Amino acid sequence: MAEVYMRASGTAIREISITQRTPPLTGSVTGRTAAKDEAHIAVATAANSFIVVEANPLGCEVQIGERLSLRFHQGRASIDNRHDLGR
Repeated sequence: MAEVYMRASGTAIREISITQRTPPLTGSVTGRTAAKDEAHIAVATAANSFIVVEANPLGCEVQIGERLSLRFHQGRASIDNRHDLGR
């Protein structure tokens, strides 16, 4: 689903394949929600790559196309400064 969204929204480079990356164990990642289901969210982190994280630990509902800043600690993701993302 993430690949379809990224192609349709024009965020992917056509000539390059789209790859799923492993989320980091620590640090932060910023991107746009590219797909979601009840248990997982795919976040496009670059033109042709995305990561998949569990939805439940985030503690909020996100929309497709919404910009997210995620912080990782011991492999678990959390929302980082959600109010500052509109800038």
